[in-house]
Parts: sequence; C-alpha cells; structure tokens
Amino acid sequence: MPKEISAGEAAIRGIVKDELKDFYKKLIEPNFVTKDDLNNLTNIFATKEEMSSKHNEVMNTLDSMHGLMKEMRQEMSVMNHRVYKIQDPKIENHEKRITKLEIQIA
Repeated sequence: MPKEISAGEAAIRGIVKDELKDFYKKLIEPNFVTKDDLNNLTNIFATKEEMSSKHNEVMNTLDSMHGLMKEMRQEMSVMNHRVYKIQDPKIENHEKRITKLEIQIA
C-alpha cells in the first residue's frame, strides 16, 4: 500500500516540481541538442561522402602539381647542362686567354 502524504508534503513536492520545470526550461532546454539540431548539422558540416570527394579532388590536384614540378626540374637540369657546356670551355681556357691578353698588352 502506498504511503499517504500530508498536505504540506504535497505542497512542497508541487513547489519542487515547478522549480525543476523552470530550471529545465531556463537552463537545460536551450542548451540541449534536439534531433532537429542534429539534422541541421548536415547543412553546416560536410558529410563523409563530401569529404571523400574533396579529398580525392585535392589529391588529384597535388598529383598534377607534382608532375609539373618534376617536369620543371628536368627542364632546369637540361638548361643547366646546356649553359655548363657553353661556359665550361671558356672557364677552363681562362688562364691561356689571360696570358695571351697580357702578352698583347706588353
């Protein structure tokens, strides 16, 4: 058998119940995440599929940039070799040319 409560206890329980409802409405409910809030997050954040698609797009772009950089490095190597072939005989021959110029001046 349930224990009977007095009118005073019933009044206190009513006040506590009202206070708890006010507390919930003022502090908990506004800061609590609802299903609607969670559903709206898909409008704000990217989904797994969208992230995967963007990741693939970024990686493809990086691959093409890497290819371009590799080509540029190879072209620079070829250009450096050409310049070296043109300049190298002049550099190796500079002592002879300086001596030749000194003889002509003297």
